[in-house]
Amino acid sequence: METQERTEREIDLIELFWKVLLGWRQIICIGILFAVLLTGMRYLLDVRSYHASQNVDIEKEKEKLKQDDLEALNRAVNTQVRLDEFEAYRENSPLLQLDPYAKPVLEMQYYVKSDYIINYTKDSKRDYTQSLSSMYYNYINGGEMAKKVVQDAGLSVSQSEFRELLSVSREENTIVISVGYADAGKLETIAQTLKSALQQKKEELQEIGPHDLELMNESQNVVVDSALVEKKNTVFNSINSLTNIINNLKKDMSAQQLRLFQLEMNDRRGESEEIKEPKIRIKYMILGAFVGAFLTCAWIAGSMIFTKKLQSAEEIYSMYKVRLIGEITLSNQKKRFLSVIDKLILSLKNKGKRKLTADQQIKMIATNTALSCRNQGIDSIYLTGSAYEKADKGLLEQLKTELLAQNIKVKVGANILYDADSLKEGIETGHILFVEQKGISRHEEIFQEFNLVKEQKSDILGVVVFV
Repeated sequence: METQERTEREIDLIELFWKVLLGWRQIICIGILFAVLLTGMRYLLDVRSYHASQNVDIEKEKEKLKQDDLEALNRAVNTQVRLDEFEAYRENSPLLQLDPYAKPVLEMQYYVKSDYIINYTKDSKRDYTQSLSSMYYNYINGGEMAKKVVQDAGLSVSQSEFRELLSVSREENTIVISVGYADAGKLETIAQTLKSALQQKKEELQEIGPHDLELMNESQNVVVDSALVEKKNTVFNSINSLTNIINNLKKDMSAQQLRLFQLEMNDRRGESEEIKEPKIRIKYMILGAFVGAFLTCAWIAGSMIFTKKLQSAEEIYSMYKVRLIGEITLSNQKKRFLSVIDKLILSLKNKGKRKLTADQQIKMIATNTALSCRNQGIDSIYLTGSAYEKADKGLLEQLKTELLAQNIKVKVGANILYDADSLKEGIETGHILFVEQKGISRHEEIFQEFNLVKEQKSDILGVVVFV
């Protein structure tokens, strides 16, 4: 027994593109809906956060935490405080701003020469030279010298910062001063200020005992400071270590702990959290519109890909290998808002194709059918189909009239799958012309009615599709 074969439906990507484009109304409407929903939700969350952030009492909020959570919060705060200190030191310390591999350095070597003479014939007196050397060392190494140099030399660093740039060493009566400074042009000014300060100090210390402070050597060089390299590495490693610790602590903290952590750090840093009043955010509006449009496009594409209904007249031949007699374009569709855009899209889609009116299409279908019938010696056909009852009655009558004008008798009936009388009459006629409609006729019914006719050894003249 011969049966109807059916192949898988192929997806026409170009047709899919035009299908999505013709769904511009849905895309715009759903895009606007999602834009409003997403923007509204974000705004409500902002309002909630805004009210929750007003007049927060950190200590009272802490009392609500469990002991373990409170301890974790305190550990995080203490760690962050240490991290802030290291980062501030790294950013602000003039010493760490120096290039350790090309460090401009001023070096000055002084010798303390006293008038003390050992007299073995007289009573022995205490040697005050070492005391003088120690006093000079303490003066240079203390804050008084640093304060004077910063003021007199007009340096852009604080007293404590300059103290870090200065190093002094002492060996018996010899004192070595070393100053590193990023602006090498300032080293000469620093040298003159140091000399002036030490000269004044020498006058004061004459009371200890007559002496002289001799400058044995003065030089300016660019050196590699291995100690500075090590110091930089130590600071960098400390920052990395503390950063890892704080990140790990935060991973295990709740939203409430994180909120309190931020509030307490703002308080310790002397920062006031800038709480912005909630407002409509344009970016969420754009994001919502994009998401809505994307989902709508996906829905339109999915509805075409996974649909069980006829999507184009060409599917009749490509899927069932049944002759497509022709297609009739429906013109009595409802007028829709901005239908001119639909017309523009359709004109672009059908650009280069000659467009026939419904009357011309019907005449072509009637002529093709009549010629086919004459070639086979047929004078009577049966008109039916799964969408026959839903098809435009006026166009069907016009088709029947044209066929009668071609001396072809036409009998009509309901869907042969569900109407026994129509099935009997169609099989008795023996030659059936099917009428289907795009977007209404179901592939399963089309396949079943073709198969039923084949099983009854009747002839399928072809299919007319309303589009």
